[in-house]
Amino acid sequence: MFNKIKIGSQEVPMLALASVDIFYMHIFHEDPIKMQARDDLDEGDMIELMSKMGFVMAKYAELKDRKKMRELNEDSYIEWLEQFDRGEFIESLEDISKTYNGQSITYSEEKKSSDEQTDQ
Repeated sequence: MFNKIKIGSQEVPMLALASVDIFYMHIFHEDPIKMQARDDLDEGDMIELMSKMGFVMAKYAELKDRKKMRELNEDSYIEWLEQFDRGEFIESLEDISKTYNGQSITYSEEKKSSDEQTDQ
């Protein structure tokens, strides 16, 4: 699933394929699937998980050479995060989660309600 996630004024391409979990494990040395299954996962843990997953999906969309994905580490994650305002990034986490879970995201304006439409 490919989406562009709006973080502040930036549109960040993100690609969620089955292999993103494997790259997540290589970079962060933790299993995102097991983390999500934990009973004690609190809001802070979920924010951290989706922030890291957003990084992996953004880099997956950006890097053409998949071998370069193995060169990423927590320092590159922090460097990536520093380009965003914290509040705007937190607001984007729901869209990041939806992309990870395979749901399509659109930013189109709502269609006019039926009473605003005119017959032509």
